[in-house]
Amino acid sequence: MGQQVRRALGRFPVLAGVILLVGVNGALASSAATDPSAPPVAPSQGADSTHKSLANTCVFPDPVGARPVTVDTKATLPKIVATGKPVQLKDFSLTFTIPAGALGEGTEIEGAAAVELTATRADKKTPVPVTLTIPATKVPVTGDLSLVATGKVPDIVMTVEGELQLSTGAPSLALTVPAAPAPFKPITCTQAPGQDATLGSVALLPLKGTEPGTRKPGEQKRQGDPRAAGDPPDPNIIVIPLLPFELVNTATISKVGAVARLKPGFMFNAIWTVYLDRTTSEISGTALQPPSKLNLLGFGFLPISGTMELLPTDYRTGNTLIDAAGTVISEPDGSSTATVRVLGYGRLSNITVNGVDLGVGDNCVTAEPLELNLRGTKYDTAYGGVLRTDPDSPDPLYRGFTLPRFVGCGVKENLDSLLSGMSSGPGNQVCFGVNQVGLPRTPERECPNATPPAG
Repeated sequence: MGQQVRRALGRFPVLAGVILLVGVNGALASSAATDPSAPPVAPSQGADSTHKSLANTCVFPDPVGARPVTVDTKATLPKIVATGKPVQLKDFSLTFTIPAGALGEGTEIEGAAAVELTATRADKKTPVPVTLTIPATKVPVTGDLSLVATGKVPDIVMTVEGELQLSTGAPSLALTVPAAPAPFKPITCTQAPGQDATLGSVALLPLKGTEPGTRKPGEQKRQGDPRAAGDPPDPNIIVIPLLPFELVNTATISKVGAVARLKPGFMFNAIWTVYLDRTTSEISGTALQPPSKLNLLGFGFLPISGTMELLPTDYRTGNTLIDAAGTVISEPDGSSTATVRVLGYGRLSNITVNGVDLGVGDNCVTAEPLELNLRGTKYDTAYGGVLRTDPDSPDPLYRGFTLPRFVGCGVKENLDSLLSGMSSGPGNQVCFGVNQVGLPRTPERECPNATPPAG
């Protein structure tokens, strides 16, 4: 087998390097699979630093009373966590900017702060109380006081896949003057209305460990693997697990002439099936695409907002994950071209036009699945690339996608025709910038700036 592999890789030198690279990455992602007793590993790569500055009003001891206080919340959130594994927020801190004179002058204070975070998945909200410590800090004689509170956020564990959103509430303070006999009265705060208190989101994914190139007798065959269950290994086939990818998407809706920039999604449990005796290989995986809040300028002047989702074909069973599969072709110049097909229903909700709520409801979906046929040149199977439709493609399959008509729209009246008339039809474009989670983005893995179609 070793000679066969070497001969095959000799015919495809670029593929050889990528296989070696992905083999190492795949081993990291599938270390649990080499030990049947080990639990699946939640990937530690990929994290986002968040900084949220919110206006509060805090009530200080008399005679000071209520004063405006800015609270800066900082944290590092993981991008992806396996369902059933703890979501851990790192480097969590609150910085209070307290106006001059609110806590005296020239004294030294210390104490604690408390804040309640909210973890939201779908319609389930879970409170996460956090207690923080404020070290001894000298109150300046002039100018504002900056108090920094740090502490550990309790682990959050969710067993169902989806997007977990984290937001922060109003904090409170318990301060003391070390030299004084009694502490300050507790200081409570309220957030000013109309602010976005969202810290960020985490993708909860049912990640699986996979051992490259092996399968136990009787195990269901992988997508793209032509062997039947229980067949002996084929020396010309290498099955490689890939690390998760982040998807940054844009879509152009032809009828309203608007570009929609969608919320980042994720591709996970991806498998690359390499056939050493041919120039094509196959890729497959599962995608999570969170609902996206959109603000569009329809027809160049009409403000349209709402929520758009891409649902799996079996979404009525409660499934939220979308299957994707495609082919990678090794080109004569050593590069690769990837083609991917995605099938799913579109759903619209919370639609407003010029600020007026249409009352669309939650059941406004396309009458049939929409089909996305995407193509990417110079695509790197290990790291990612750009997968897109292209109106100038020589192959009509990849020139765009058709958005089917909508049904089930409207709570008080039937809005099917209105929504279909505004958006359904051919000639729409979509682009996916695919990037391995944890890696910095490069131009080769970013969608170009989308522009509305002419006319």
